[in-house]
Amino acid sequence: MAISEAKSRTDLSVLLDSAAQGQRVSREEALRLFREADLLDLGRAADLRRAAMHPEAQVTFILDRNINYTNVCNVYCKFCAFYRRPGHEETYVLTREEL
Repeated sequence: MAISEAKSRTDLSVLLDSAAQGQRVSREEALRLFREADLLDLGRAADLRRAAMHPEAQVTFILDRNINYTNVCNVYCKFCAFYRRPGHEETYVLTREEL
């Protein structure tokens, strides 16, 4: 591993630790974590922060259901993985009866 790569990993580790301890991260630091941090490390840091803020032994979540009446999209964001471009052979639009 190159020295600069090792330093970069160390910097990420320090950034994850400080975020887990509740220190604010800048917009640039958050973007760096999003792009470069290992997903499991990011999850651990988030869970440590959650546990510090809510130490009770109960964790809850919200179950959110959305009916996707179509998978046609022309926005091309990175949010969903199921969209199809207009005209693609796998597009669908549910009818009112199907909804």
